[in-house]
Amino acid sequence: MFKKAWQEIHLLEFIAVFLLACTAWFYIKTYVEFESNYLTWLEGANNGEGMSRAEALGLSGDFLGGVLNPILSFFSFLALLFTLRLQRRELTATMDELKKSTVAAESNVRLFTEQIRAQRLDAFENTFFSLLKLFNTTFEKINEHHDAEGDTPAGSPLQLLMAQAHSQPTLEEARAVLMADHSEIDHFISILFEMLKFIDQKFPQDSHTDHMFYANILKAIINQEAFEAIAMYAATHNAKSAFFAFKELIEKYELLEELDLRATKHQKFVTGYAQFFPQLQSVAAI
Repeated sequence: MFKKAWQEIHLLEFIAVFLLACTAWFYIKTYVEFESNYLTWLEGANNGEGMSRAEALGLSGDFLGGVLNPILSFFSFLALLFTLRLQRRELTATMDELKKSTVAAESNVRLFTEQIRAQRLDAFENTFFSLLKLFNTTFEKINEHHDAEGDTPAGSPLQLLMAQAHSQPTLEEARAVLMADHSEIDHFISILFEMLKFIDQKFPQDSHTDHMFYANILKAIINQEAFEAIAMYAATHNAKSAFFAFKELIEKYELLEELDLRATKHQKFVTGYAQFFPQLQSVAAI
């Protein structure tokens, strides 16, 4: 578009130079003819009385001006129209370029936004999977099987602690047994609590991934004994308790939907669990 416009400008310059050359040629030709014939004009002018050279030149000038002025004015008007048309083309081309620039800028903004979103998700996932590694290590420790030794029966630390809890007459007393324990099982619950808080608070809200995806990763690792231990720790209505926030998070992320209370060893506190977790009420009613 701009190249074509510049070609038209060069054409206009050529036409202008050509007209100036023609005008100069016409003036020179007329002057030469005047110099060749003005004596004849002087003799026949004013009824034979003649005229001065200045008068003859004046008449020639009036003739040239009368002929050329309309022609030059007409071409000046055409040049003005051509200039306006050229400016309109340039303005249109400029507007098109601005539109393209705007589209490119919007595309760059979208790309930059996607990059920022991806960076936020990467930062979140790096921290999440670092915590998950610690979570897995702790989970393996509490489920590591040990042979019987002295008065300690065979089983994993988690199995032994849950057996001790199940020996209690009420859920409150069973929970007290877990709360009094400060082994790796307590550490496991603390890590789970922190990971749920991390998902809830640090997950990028503008991400295309669902935050439940990360909670489901945790659920896929936890076994039935650990699910019931989680339910015991969170079995509280005391809003001032630190585990009340834990209870809200496991309900929000539906951690206990994997807890199977139909098994005989998990049925002792079914009614008690239903008082704290609405999602377990249907199981208690069976």
